[in-house]
Amino acid sequence: MLQRWSKILLSACTASLLLSACGKKQSEDTPQAITYSPSVIMGSDNGVLYAYNPVTGVKNWERGLPDAECASPLIYNGMVYVGTIKVPPFAGPSDTLYKLNSSTGVIVQKITLAGAGGIKATPIADGKLVYVGTMSNNTLYAIDTGTYLTTWSYVADGAIQSSPAIYNGQIYFATTAGTIYCLDKTTGNLTWSYSAGAGKSFTSSPSICDPFLYIGCSDSAVYSMYLTSGTTSGINKWIFKTNGAVNSSPAAAYGKCIFGSNDFKVYCVDTSTGMKIWADSTLSNVNSSPVIYGQVVYIGSNDYNLYALNIINGGIKWKFSTNGLIKSSPLAYKGTIYIGSYDKYFYAVDSAAGTLKWSANVNGQMQCSPAIEDYSRNQYNSQMSGYTN
Repeated sequence: MLQRWSKILLSACTASLLLSACGKKQSEDTPQAITYSPSVIMGSDNGVLYAYNPVTGVKNWERGLPDAECASPLIYNGMVYVGTIKVPPFAGPSDTLYKLNSSTGVIVQKITLAGAGGIKATPIADGKLVYVGTMSNNTLYAIDTGTYLTTWSYVADGAIQSSPAIYNGQIYFATTAGTIYCLDKTTGNLTWSYSAGAGKSFTSSPSICDPFLYIGCSDSAVYSMYLTSGTTSGINKWIFKTNGAVNSSPAAAYGKCIFGSNDFKVYCVDTSTGMKIWADSTLSNVNSSPVIYGQVVYIGSNDYNLYALNIINGGIKWKFSTNGLIKSSPLAYKGTIYIGSYDKYFYAVDSAAGTLKWSANVNGQMQCSPAIEDYSRNQYNSQMSGYTN
């Protein structure tokens, strides 16, 4: 709970009379400094952004955003950046990126992107710029965080629903028209692009582990791309096929690329060869994106469960049951896994034991993913985010 600063007044009657008689002026008391609790911040389809103490689950603040359903938030330099998308029963276009104070939830700025038609992708920030993709006008914007003016914009061939990634001076993103783009993050000039082909769509977000990029596709495949290219056409390393669309955003570490598929499975693939290392079955689609924490993979499933899997062999260490679909992606922080569910509850689960630490009813279904502000100058955002992953 936010701690309100208080003023201490010395008002003893005798002391007041004594000071008055001596002709001395009483100095004003100095107010105590404001202190704030860390917050895990999460949105839902009810148009409200919530901030809870990550240890106790006590609500620090909440803020209604009039443009309805919230995408996954980004925490950057003490601010929260979040896009919104209107869904029934809300009507009308939504073209707003909000900037809020992460300590108080106060709206600092509404950044209007004309004709955007809604923002599903999670922003990403670097230096003085925040980057965000939009849907109806298919544009990636680079916006100055101080002036809120567009530094540059790039019109792609389709809607941008997945979240961009930045690495080594380049920004990478993909579209629902099946194209992956690599742009210079300073100028917005095209470095290379790659088309997966007609009828294919990317809503998964790119994951980067040098020297490759990994991303899931509607054609039931995960694509591995070289980060650099000698031409304007991206070069593919390998393609791994599953038996269902891959909306999950891959996580890559320790030579392994891990992701979920709509064939009810979680896959682990060798990053160099594209060969399967292991696969685990769930009871429904896996749209959630994995997070790797220690030697464990955490991922949600539409079968209502959060899974903890051994990264070496895929063995199930534990699973935590909710009462709704889990499309949200988990966030790991100091021994706790945070995740939202379609049962309208936000959960904090012990990462080792899989037991509940606390939960909060947010009165809205959650597809987006959480972020944490702990005032350590580190940014704790989900492994990959976006609207559904």
